[in-house]
Amino acid sequence: MERNLLKIIKNQVDYPNVSILLTTHKTSPDNSQDAMVLKKLSKEAERRLREEFNKRDIKQLLEKLNKTVSSIDVRQNLDGLAIFVNKSFERVVRLPFPVRERIIIDDSFATRDLIRAMNRGVNYYILSVSAGFVRLFEAYRDKFSEITEGGFPYANPFSRGTNLEESTSWKEARLREFFHMVDKSFLQIHHQHRMPIVIAGVERNISLYKEVTTFSDKIILTLEGNYDNTSAHELALLIWPEVKKKMAEKRRQVLKKLDEAIGRKRLVTGIEEVWKLASEGRGELLVVEEDYQQAARVSTNGNTITLVNSRGIPGTTEDLVDDIAEKVVSTGGRVVFAENGSLNRYNQIALVLKY
Repeated sequence: MERNLLKIIKNQVDYPNVSILLTTHKTSPDNSQDAMVLKKLSKEAERRLREEFNKRDIKQLLEKLNKTVSSIDVRQNLDGLAIFVNKSFERVVRLPFPVRERIIIDDSFATRDLIRAMNRGVNYYILSVSAGFVRLFEAYRDKFSEITEGGFPYANPFSRGTNLEESTSWKEARLREFFHMVDKSFLQIHHQHRMPIVIAGVERNISLYKEVTTFSDKIILTLEGNYDNTSAHELALLIWPEVKKKMAEKRRQVLKKLDEAIGRKRLVTGIEEVWKLASEGRGELLVVEEDYQQAARVSTNGNTITLVNSRGIPGTTEDLVDDIAEKVVSTGGRVVFAENGSLNRYNQIALVLKY
């Protein structure tokens, strides 16, 4: 998934915006079902649009929706699919996890599953550092892809001859300078999508890189060894099991933070209070169950909400949780999706406040 994708889709503010989400299958013959489900959902979206709008107003949108759906090759599917269409924009996103099947017609796209993909703690970068060059990968769980932009793979521009008169301290000074250059280039990429970092390499290079990096607080794991010629697949087999252990502990710590926030009187629970304070930009950490969804009617002035039981009603927000997650992310907070049932005591959603 491209790192600025969430920003691109969030910036598409229009009405109606159509979001279609469904679970898909990677292999045949199961993925043949995906085409049938997709066709059914697109027809349902069309029916709902025709009920709310006159034919002329949605003609262009329906054409774009049909064209987008028809262009999807189900043989390329992963575990989930998200389709975003309005009259001037379309995007298909394949997700590496199943999603709840739904159609949302709103003034913004339903991005909670994109936020989920980027904030569940299973997206991360890998820097493979050596004296000669540095490779950069991005990963979702055990799916690795090498980044070939921003100067990466980054070759050491300094001469690495065998001059015996050069002291070890001089060689290390030049290596630090090289790693500093790498770190500055990586900063531009990391700024687009702030994910945790794994450093792989021999002990000496890891140590020198950690001395110069600006990402010390983002490094979650180091893996010692020479991986100059290791493929993305081979790296995944080595790194993902260790990252998985780290992330499990991280989720336990997140739930602990909620208890600590209660003691500091910095926690609100329940969707109405969470929505109010997230809208004020006070959200530091949103924790919500993965499948929790709530439709609501937002007042004209945007100050109050009324929860409703049915989705698809004109004038309502179909998923208030989606809006809350977007508000928290856009004001500098984090979002963590917890397992269903793990937040019962918090009414399925909780927000740690900045102040």
